[in-house]
Amino acid sequence: MSSPAPPDIPDSYRVLDRSDETHDVATLRASPVAGRLPPFAPGQFSMIGIAGVGEVPISISSPTRDDTAYSYTIRAIGAVTQRLVGSEVGDVVTVRGPFGRSWDLAAAQGGDVAFIAGGIGIAPLRAAIEAVIANREQYERIIVLVGAPTPDDVVYRPWLESLRQEDVDVRITVDRPGSHASKWPDSVGLVTELVVGAVGSVSGEVPDGGANGGAAVHHLTAFLCGPDAMMMATVFELESLGVHRDQIQLTLERNMQCAIGTCGHCQLGGLLICRDGPVVTASQLGDLLTVSEL
Repeated sequence: MSSPAPPDIPDSYRVLDRSDETHDVATLRASPVAGRLPPFAPGQFSMIGIAGVGEVPISISSPTRDDTAYSYTIRAIGAVTQRLVGSEVGDVVTVRGPFGRSWDLAAAQGGDVAFIAGGIGIAPLRAAIEAVIANREQYERIIVLVGAPTPDDVVYRPWLESLRQEDVDVRITVDRPGSHASKWPDSVGLVTELVVGAVGSVSGEVPDGGANGGAAVHHLTAFLCGPDAMMMATVFELESLGVHRDQIQLTLERNMQCAIGTCGHCQLGGLLICRDGPVVTASQLGDLLTVSEL
């Protein structure tokens, strides 16, 4: 069996399965047409595309134990992603990678872990959640907080419900329930509003607010993915509960093109996201996401 293609050369992958998540989000499961599937770590991404159209960076959302195919959850927002979301079983797409720094799950061992996602941000977290559940004895409490615009925009809803059967504290909130208002069983509001109730209870005390005045959370590691404003608001909320920035990891999304740290399109301050990320700690990130148009 041949080796995977070098990182700067696209490989051909065939779509094995396709499922709609929402009206504009679909998950593709794809495997190399020839050769073996390279291993990946949760949080890494591929450059996936359509020959002659282009390619985009998409996180690998399948469990690492799946050594036959990668899963990609994609929102149709541009020319390439619209074509990808419209792919059918049997179609061939191009794939490079995997690339980037992964989630540091070892840093969370022995303590509580919180996964906090906004919208499709649950996709880059899914492999990490699966890895933690597969090694449940190495962690204490597992918390999954998910926010979405409406109930119809919640990605992986059946999977999230299944996690509740795995002794995982899953909490979902939407900005507006719309026509589902009378039967929506979860919260309404921003995902940051779930943090105090879920994460704050880890220490067994009720925080009274403020990084110094509140109850410190004992050994909690948080993993965040979502819009920049949501992630920074969550960082500030976690800090107010006593969570140090070194214990907060985020995955960043920028305009990646080469994916190997040479073109500079994904630069954010002193970081090249494809090389130095996409996963960074809040300490490494500093205030970069608060600087307008950086």
